[in-house]
Amino acid sequence: MLIVLVVGCLFVVEVGLTPWDLHIGGRFTPTLTWDGYGTVQASNGGRYVLFTHLQGGLVRSGSGFACDSFSGCDTLQGSARLCGRDGVTETFQLRGDVHSWWSTDGARTSVDLTGGTPRSLGDGWVVAFSGTWHGPALVLSDHDNSFTEAFTPRGAIRGVTSTADAGTAAVTLRYGSSVAFARACQALAAGKSG
Repeated sequence: MLIVLVVGCLFVVEVGLTPWDLHIGGRFTPTLTWDGYGTVQASNGGRYVLFTHLQGGLVRSGSGFACDSFSGCDTLQGSARLCGRDGVTETFQLRGDVHSWWSTDGARTSVDLTGGTPRSLGDGWVVAFSGTWHGPALVLSDHDNSFTEAFTPRGAIRGVTSTADAGTAAVTLRYGSSVAFARACQALAAGKSG
């Protein structure tokens, strides 16, 4: 009984502090999660497919609140997968913030990618996107060179960065499954994407 009470209280706190997480991207999201993918276009000519699994709210699965004394509170957690023309898919940790209380529509949003498997981004590297929700679509861009400094035009993670790698990247994420993402990656690697 105590466990049910604690879980119920956490859910009430979660939804009370971030009610948008029940309706992410214009969809009813009772699991507080949203999956989406889109084609990243970089100024260096690179094309990639990005998939995100977003979990909304301040409570993290298995680890309490998504806050720390250094960076404050994140209202997005989850994972991201990126594939490039080389056909390799890398998986990253995702953290970010939705600057809203009631709805994601029109909300400024940040998404940061760190870590990585099977190959990791360099120590301390963060690929930082920011943008806005437009109904069901999350429109993001990277204007601080972090994407093009981290990835080659074919999709490989760079070992070192330089100002020669400076550039921008943009993506529009729309609701979609990991299966649809896998198909889009296969098409990109086969040279069939538009």
